[in-house]
Amino acid sequence: MSDHDHFLPLFLAVQSDLRAFIGAAVRDAATREDVFQEVAMILWKKFGLYDPARPFGAWARGIASRKILEDRRMQGKLPESCTAETLEALSHGFAADEAESPWQDREHALNHCLDALPERSARFIRDRYTHSQPIETIAAESGLSVEALYQTLSRLRRQLRDCVQRRLGLTLD
Repeated sequence: MSDHDHFLPLFLAVQSDLRAFIGAAVRDAATREDVFQEVAMILWKKFGLYDPARPFGAWARGIASRKILEDRRMQGKLPESCTAETLEALSHGFAADEAESPWQDREHALNHCLDALPERSARFIRDRYTHSQPIETIAAESGLSVEALYQTLSRLRRQLRDCVQRRLGLTLD
């Protein structure tokens, strides 16, 4: 398993919090999504620099903070309410929540569940969520219709969610 194979479970475990963190600093929905996508790509490209001794969420928020500030400076839109200090305080708030939650347990459970998937299914998940390949590209390469691939990915996400919940001993909805 390469270093980048470890990226997906870590990223999936923090992506909701990362979106919330970016959303707290970026009001415009389109800009917010652009920043999230750019941060995801930076995280992927720089994953070799990630120190596994640190929480992945803190590392991701640090990169997101720098990206937000960089974008604001380039656009000349750095309101007083969104300073480096504000982003740092916001990040500390997320870190406190992260420290109190069982993220590592979730990451381990998700790793286990991903490893248990058949290779083709795991490839669909990696291609879509790690490599950000368009649905149309994955469908064409796999010989599936776009609709069938959407259904497959939906089924795989449910399967991963249920597997993680079982491993953590949580009740299923």
